[in-house]
This record gives sequence, structure tokens and C-alpha cells, in this order.
Amino acid sequence: MKHLRIMKLPLFFALGLFTASNVWGQDADALLNKLSNQAKSYGSIEATYTSKMVDRASDFESTQSGKIYVDGSKYHLDIGEYIIVSDGITIWTYEPGVNDCYIDDAEVMAEEGLDPAKLFTIWEDDFKTEWKGPSKVKGQSLIQINLYPLSADEKPFHTIQLFIDENALELKRAIVKGRDGTDMTYDVETFNPQAKVAASKFTFKPSDYPGVNLVDNRI
Repeated sequence: MKHLRIMKLPLFFALGLFTASNVWGQDADALLNKLSNQAKSYGSIEATYTSKMVDRASDFESTQSGKIYVDGSKYHLDIGEYIIVSDGITIWTYEPGVNDCYIDDAEVMAEEGLDPAKLFTIWEDDFKTEWKGPSKVKGQSLIQINLYPLSADEKPFHTIQLFIDENALELKRAIVKGRDGTDMTYDVETFNPQAKVAASKFTFKPSDYPGVNLVDNRI
């Protein structure tokens, strides 16, 4: 079974202080700083979302729903076919259909794509930003800000489009535009920034999955 990599996860959410440089417009700078300050007040986060993958090269589309819990650098992501768990050091990718679990180093995996723990503060990494202004999403008026990675050649994507509720200071949609022609759209359906999440949610216990086959990619 092919190992699922972070960039291919139907997840965005895709949240330190805002450190992007070469900002294209003070409005983008100000709004993203507000979101970063808001994120400091978050405890554990619980959110549900819908993702849509569009592969233009092969004319393929796929829609999926998921649920994510985030606490600092730790996360638990359930997307049905896969459950991805990280304690901030190790990532366990469990595939219920075949009872396999892949073990990876969290830092290495984050370098290969988007880090789910930064779902709601992705802009705090090294990006140029561009204020695009008002945009309608599902009938709601949102503000669009584009992010462009400073080390563009090192990333599997070239642009991230953020759609923000300026009044509620909440991220509602993110579109990750891949260099390979694959675009991922993530719509936040529900968002609870003060969720009570047990610490056990961020670890994988093989004893809870009898007969699980562990594949350690760290070796």
C-alpha cells in the first residue's frame, strides 16, 4: 500500500507570530497579525472540514470530509480512509482498511508539505502575502489574501489562497495550488477553539488495534 504523504492528505488547515516578509500591502499585514493574536488565545482546537481535490492533469476530482484536533504542535486527523496522529515528534498514519500503521518523523514530514498542526496559522511561516480584497464564498463576503512561499522551489505548492471572515477573525477556506497541477480546497465547516481534548488523542497505541502492522519509516 502506497504511503500517504502529508501534501496529499485531504487536509489543510491549515496555525507563532506572523513572520512573513515582503508583504504586498499593509492591509494583509494587519489582518494576518490580528489572526495570529487571536490564535494565541486558542486552547485545543476541534474543527470539521470538507476538502476537494482537483487534478487538472488527469481531469480527476475527489471530495472528502474530515475532522481535526490540534493542540500546539500535536494533532489528530481523521479522514476516514486514514487516521493521522502526531505528538509533535512522531507521526502515525493508520489505514483502517488494511490495519497498517506507518511511523514517520514529524519534522521530516512537515518539510515535505503542509503541517496539519499549522492549519490555522500557516501564514506565520516564510511567505510573501498579497491582499486580494473581498470575495464571495458560499454567499458569504470574505477577504482573500494570497500566500507565496519565499523558498518556492522547495515547496510542492506555489500559492495558498486564504479566505477570512474579517469580523469573526476566522479562516473559512484555503486553496492550496500545487506545482503538479493538483489543487486542494479546504472549507472549514465547524470550528471550536476551546475544545476539551484528551492528551491520549495525540498518541497511537498499537494495543488498541489488534494485529496492526507497524511500518517504521524512520529507520
